[in-house]
Amino acid sequence: MQILEASNLTIRRGQRRLIEALNWQVHQGELWCVLGRNGAGKSSLLHALAGLHGIDQGKITLMGRTLSDLSIAELARLRGLMPQQTIDRFSCPVAEAVAIGRAPWRIGTGWQDEKDQSLVHDALHQVGMLDRLTDDVAHLSGGERQRVAFAAMLAQNPKLMLLDEPTAHQDMSQQLLIMRLIRDLAKDHAVIAACHDMNLAARFATHVLLLGEGCYYLGPAQEVMNPAMLSRVFGCAFDYASEQLVAV
Repeated sequence: MQILEASNLTIRRGQRRLIEALNWQVHQGELWCVLGRNGAGKSSLLHALAGLHGIDQGKITLMGRTLSDLSIAELARLRGLMPQQTIDRFSCPVAEAVAIGRAPWRIGTGWQDEKDQSLVHDALHQVGMLDRLTDDVAHLSGGERQRVAFAAMLAQNPKLMLLDEPTAHQDMSQQLLIMRLIRDLAKDHAVIAACHDMNLAARFATHVLLLGEGCYYLGPAQEVMNPAMLSRVFGCAFDYASEQLVAV
């Protein structure tokens, strides 16, 4: 099932053209990792796909409908965005921060029934934070706060999940936990994750989008994650060492 399509998509920021004439289809069952240099437009692309930033040219459709044709409530049910960093303006328990992910499904009804509470607990269990249920989000480490944000995405359960650096601030074991979760989620959703770690991308992604200066490469991970394409995008040579991609 096709979830997302970008047609002739162009995104500029000031005088810079970050994305140019991108044609891209994303289907249920696919985990796309977006790779590129700092400033290549990974975050800008995710925000545009979420309908939060304007585009300069082209069209984005979600479940066959252009973003502008979807109401805010419909958008919130169909797609979710986890940013690189979550800034909390006030204190609240971890469980309430995750329950915000249920808001799109509670419009016009009461707040948090038993089903919502069960989904919140299950999401926190999946990210290894169930024991922090009543803790104040303001007292969490950066990595813990990111896992709470990921749990909110799990509770929201949109068809399209947009994740900006989901393994940022995580230690190695938590990086693997999150990437395995994302891989499993992609079976019933479409997942797009901006990444820096190309070896995690090579290990877990089904597909990869490489953003270069004035160019892009996309396709199945095993075809795109090759030293020649990576070198053109990142501006340095790559090779394999003990089955790991390394810059040389």
